[in-house]
Amino acid sequence: MHGHRTRASRRLVAGVGVAALGLAATLVATAPAATAAQDVAAADGVEDGALGWGFKQSFRSYVGNQTAALPPIGAVPTGQRITLVAPAEFDLDGTPASATNTSTPNETLPYLLPVSGGTVESADELSIRSDGGFEYHFPSHYFEISIENVGLEVSGGTTSVVADVEAVVTGSFGSWEEGTYGGEGVTIATTSSADVELGEDSVTVSATGLTLTEAGSQALPLYAAGDPLDDLTLTAALESAPVEVGDPTITVSKTQGLAVGETVTVTGSGFDPAANVNSAGRPPVASGQPTGVYVVFGRFADDWRPSEGAASSARKVIAQRWALPEPSFTQVGTDYPQQRAALVPLAADGSFTAELTVAENDEVAGGYGVYTYAAGGAAANAAQELAVPVSFAGDGDVPIDVTVPEDEVDPEPEPDGAFTWTVGGGAGAVSLGTATATDDAFVASGALRPVTVEDTRTGSPAWSINGSVTDFVAGDRSFSGSLLGWEPALTGENTVDAVAGLAVVPGVSGGLSASATLASAPAGHAKGSATVDAGLALELPLDTPAGDYTGVLTLTAIG
Repeated sequence: MHGHRTRASRRLVAGVGVAALGLAATLVATAPAATAAQDVAAADGVEDGALGWGFKQSFRSYVGNQTAALPPIGAVPTGQRITLVAPAEFDLDGTPASATNTSTPNETLPYLLPVSGGTVESADELSIRSDGGFEYHFPSHYFEISIENVGLEVSGGTTSVVADVEAVVTGSFGSWEEGTYGGEGVTIATTSSADVELGEDSVTVSATGLTLTEAGSQALPLYAAGDPLDDLTLTAALESAPVEVGDPTITVSKTQGLAVGETVTVTGSGFDPAANVNSAGRPPVASGQPTGVYVVFGRFADDWRPSEGAASSARKVIAQRWALPEPSFTQVGTDYPQQRAALVPLAADGSFTAELTVAENDEVAGGYGVYTYAAGGAAANAAQELAVPVSFAGDGDVPIDVTVPEDEVDPEPEPDGAFTWTVGGGAGAVSLGTATATDDAFVASGALRPVTVEDTRTGSPAWSINGSVTDFVAGDRSFSGSLLGWEPALTGENTVDAVAGLAVVPGVSGGLSASATLASAPAGHAKGSATVDAGLALELPLDTPAGDYTGVLTLTAIG
């Protein structure tokens, strides 16, 4: 849209006056005809490893040695006192709890429980579970205890041990009472001290200071809540889960009124890090590795996209960063240190942040903007070819700008009176903000600048202020001005018998693409003034391409 700046000062005793107001509506820049989606990076999965734990050493020794076994049952044979639930194993590298236990393997050893799965989001958030378990058999003391499927959870600074527990007590003994205790997924122990080491492909946890919880004491009526339990260790390999990315999207920190030398921040999301691969073998990215995207400030032709066959001459690059995923980010920065300053990381979830310093270039034609496209060595990728138009302060081709005359159209009254009108509200665009998606449409709203009319003419002829809007344009995309509507209202003093115009509904009967009355006064009205404003409403189809759109609303005074 070619904007223009006009300071209207023509005399309007009887005639027509025009003021042009820039209108701006924004849709976040995404891939054409694509719906933005939130980026999601899945947590790493756990695939192999072992959880090492012995529950409580003194209890293992007590059961494993059948201490004080009562007749007539007495002690059960060695090898049957503490048994394992497959695929658990005794930790043969562990230290025996009692040298007097001679069973093979030593039943008083702690246990190794194979890791069966889980997720690791970070060193502070993980959940890992194991298979198998261990059983304690002491019939002369009236109990059978099973602890299976032990899991380790780290969350919010607390480490917890959970397990499926069953304790069958066949007769009262000491503090025990006959009954069945336990449950599934019981949090039997907690600790506030856990050392978690998270590597690229493994996790190790060392938990010390474990104590029995209240729930653990109720499930295992052996000890009181707070009693100490054995330390626990866990090692596991990590399997990176597939990363789901949404549609590529970029936002720019500032898009209008730019000054030469100013820095803008570009934020990207949804860029598939594996989508672009160096199939041409062109340095600096190693052959077969991901090339990421160029993030460019430049002056590009309307037809600039590589996927549509545009030559490189259609893209005048003024400032550039290169968003690269691993391992290419490290490889290029190491092998080509002169490139390092231009690189920014493209994260596994498809996001990046880049800063660009803007400048003008009058040697080429085209529109200024921030652009992204597949980097060198990779085939063109239409999904990642995005553009956000920008403008410099004072530039005539401002995509989001405004022309609002502040001065009275006729500052000097004629001898027989005068008809003057003023558009107020200060400088800057009449912004409709960023459109919001509803179930049926993108919607945006704003307010017109207040228009004040003064009429002191002899005879008080009729007058009206009318308005119509052009199409809204963003680069090579546009939508009809018929999708804009308004609802005029008199907002200040009205001493000229003025009346507000009828509401115009967006998309109905041409909207504001056809001329509509903002306010009017009949012939013979009283001398004086009136102020009128209007609420603006925009409704767009949900398939409207993203971009920063600009239109021009022309107000015409007839009197």
